[in-house]
Amino acid sequence: MNQQIIFNDDISFDESQQGWVFTGLLSGERLTILIKSKQKTILTDELKFDFEESVEEWLEEHEPPINSRIELQYE
Repeated sequence: MNQQIIFNDDISFDESQQGWVFTGLLSGERLTILIKSKQKTILTDELKFDFEESVEEWLEEHEPPINSRIELQYE
């Protein structure tokens, strides 16, 4: 499935959730994305691209979630 997601530039590390949180728009619906990470790393453009690519790959294999929240693990 070819889906177009627009990522917002609101990424931040959430200590309580142990991961990077950001939002995106998919078919007019707001998605919240949590990329869980065992350690807080320095946020670079490359890392942001990796996160976005992971979400796009996930969406190719899965339907958008009903609760508008995607959680992925980053190694």
